[in-house]
Amino acid sequence: MLLPLAWLWPVLIWSSMGAREVQNRTEELVFANPHPLRRQLPATWLGGLIVALLTGSGVALRLVLTGNWSALLAWGVGALFIPSLALALGAWTGSGKAFEGLYAAIWYIGPVNHLAALDFMGVTAKSVAAGVPFYYLGLTVILLGLAVMGRKWQLGR
Repeated sequence: MLLPLAWLWPVLIWSSMGAREVQNRTEELVFANPHPLRRQLPATWLGGLIVALLTGSGVALRLVLTGNWSALLAWGVGALFIPSLALALGAWTGSGKAFEGLYAAIWYIGPVNHLAALDFMGVTAKSVAAGVPFYYLGLTVILLGLAVMGRKWQLGR
């Protein structure tokens, strides 16, 4: 239960990813910088990833020390998935509310209640054995593509 709690704590940090410019009405200022798509979008995603890595690092250390490599891989996929979901939803909706609601639902039904299909963190051995993290890795790539498309749409390109 430690990882789901650790990755619920920074939900408000992640929820503003991709939507901060719209929420604060600073699109003209922020997007006027050179290469907002190539520089700002990856920097935003990397910031969200660092938050996920830091808040879940205690669990990752325990997994390394016990040699549970498949669970560590699932942990890494979860760390990649969360900021990708936040960035894509923020870029398309211009609000953090969609991420907050969807993430809370997936978090509660999947990792907390051990529904293997929605366990993107790899909390249960059943989800790790079934290869669920690999599905979320693919979904993460799709979400990153959607985030780029959403940011292009925000930029009017």
